[in-house]
Amino acid sequence: MYLPQDFIRDHSEAVLEASLNTPLLPSVIMAQMGLETGWGKSKVGNNMFGIKAEGQKSPYWEGAVMNADTTEFVAGQARSYNLAFRAYRSITDSIKDHSYFLLQNPRYRKAGVFAAKTAAEQAIALQSAGYATDPEYADKLIQVMDRYDLYELDKKKSG
Repeated sequence: MYLPQDFIRDHSEAVLEASLNTPLLPSVIMAQMGLETGWGKSKVGNNMFGIKAEGQKSPYWEGAVMNADTTEFVAGQARSYNLAFRAYRSITDSIKDHSYFLLQNPRYRKAGVFAAKTAAEQAIALQSAGYATDPEYADKLIQVMDRYDLYELDKKKSG
């Protein structure tokens, strides 16, 4: 069984590297990874963030796709779908593409993701920008950051 602490330890370096020279907070990135994959239990196509297979190719995503079952909230109701998700050569590519994806997409800037002063503000802004359909997404990210003290990653980035 893969414990959250092991997941955090194993991916901290890549998360810190992907957040360098960006306004993205590693605590939020790690919380998203943990939440989106169930701490590594579900990583279809090495996709650690549930990024759907849409939009432009990037330096880290060559256009490969994998279909997977997922839950989306529509009009407040949870519904199951089989959707196309980005597939990556490696987990590292997924982590780098996540930062690239957010930075290249104007809706995240408009929602204040990059202007957020705290991890909680950044989580709320991600939800406001429509990153996930779960109406409790920001609250879940904040709970994960609190429970595993992911703010230590932010201190490492700035220190």
